[in-house]
Amino acid sequence: MMLTSSSFEDKQEIPRRHGKKAGNVSPALSWDDPPPGTRSFALVMVDRHPVAQDYVHWLVTDIGADTMVLPEGAADGAMPAGSSEVSPYAGPLPPSGTHDYEVTVYALDTDHVEVPRGASFQQFVAAVEPYTLDVATMLGSFTA
Repeated sequence: MMLTSSSFEDKQEIPRRHGKKAGNVSPALSWDDPPPGTRSFALVMVDRHPVAQDYVHWLVTDIGADTMVLPEGAADGAMPAGSSEVSPYAGPLPPSGTHDYEVTVYALDTDHVEVPRGASFQQFVAAVEPYTLDVATMLGSFTA
C-alpha cells in the first residue's frame, strides 16, 4: 500500500494553508493497492517531534473500503459517508522550530473500530492494531 498527497510531497514542507493559523485546510490524500480482505481504513496525523509527544492532529476511523481518496479540505464537511472524525483536523502549529508530521493510513479487516473521542496516538494504535492488514505512511514538516 502506498500513501501520497497532491498537497505536499513525502518528506517535504507542508504548505502554509494546511497550518492551523493559515487556513486549517486538511491535505489531499490518496492511497492504493490495499491488501485483500480490507473492509475499512483509519487515518491518523501526528506530530512526531519529542516536545509534542505524539500530539494527534487528525484521527479518522471507519473510512469505507471503497474510499481511497480524501480531497483537500475534506475535513471541512466533505468526509466520506460513514467515516468518523474521532479528532477533527487541526493543522500543524509547532510552538517553535520545525516539527515533523506523520500521516498514516491503516487498512483494516473490520468495518468499525471503537476509538474514544479525543484519543491519544497510543490509544488509537492499540485500538486498530488487532485489525491492521497493512499501513502506509508519509511525512511532512512544518516550520513555525
